[in-house]
Amino acid sequence: MKIRTILFLTFFLAISVLYVLSSKVRGVEIQSLGLIFPVGAALVGLYTSRIFGFKSANGRALLLITAGIACWAIGEILFWVFANIMNIDPFPSLADAFFLLAYPFFGVGIYQSFTTAGVKLKQVNRLLLVTVLSASLVLTVLVAYFGVYLAYDASADPLANVVNVVYGLGDLVLVIFSMLTILVASEYKGGKLASFWKIMASGFILILIADIVFAIYGDQILNDIKPYTYVDLIWTAGYQLLAYGMLENYIHVSAVQKNIKLKLQQRQ
Repeated sequence: MKIRTILFLTFFLAISVLYVLSSKVRGVEIQSLGLIFPVGAALVGLYTSRIFGFKSANGRALLLITAGIACWAIGEILFWVFANIMNIDPFPSLADAFFLLAYPFFGVGIYQSFTTAGVKLKQVNRLLLVTVLSASLVLTVLVAYFGVYLAYDASADPLANVVNVVYGLGDLVLVIFSMLTILVASEYKGGKLASFWKIMASGFILILIADIVFAIYGDQILNDIKPYTYVDLIWTAGYQLLAYGMLENYIHVSAVQKNIKLKLQQRQ
């Protein structure tokens, strides 16, 4: 196992222990640790996009996906500021605008990656395709029921209702994004790029699961009631996978670029 993989696992284990031992799970210190991963994923993704070059299809796709992660990172930071510094209700707020803004970036970026990879459904392994479609159906039903249908509360603030329903619709789209990333990974048939997309798909799915759980137990989570509040660990794991995927991709792309430069120098 790679040293960086061990470090990521160790860090997540440390955060998990803090969650279990802390009397106030949604405290400032613990929430601050969780910000490292979305911010780190956005920064590494941006740097890797520059290596690809924004004129290339892969570079543009990665930049759009990175923009989506950056929106999530900004949303998390604003949520943290509103809740811990300004002591105001972070929902609904400007943080939600950035969380929701991420979905269009993810949509365009992942779709471009899907088309660039040249994925053809007729050539995808049937077992994989059936599995992906089945998982999509299950997640769609869960999100549609808990994230859209039950999200509307006639007694709640109209703005909160709108934001809740839009979150549910965004998660429905995220189901499609997650499944597309799995199909993109299958097209590369192993190797670093396949690994990158599998890690990203896992990260998106974990965040989607956390969103579904929040839609069901939102009040208990926001009131810091255990074990419901441990859903934060699912979000943390999802962000950590996105950061890990971006880091692995950066290392791979940097190595390829270095080899290309070395060969060019040797020819000269």
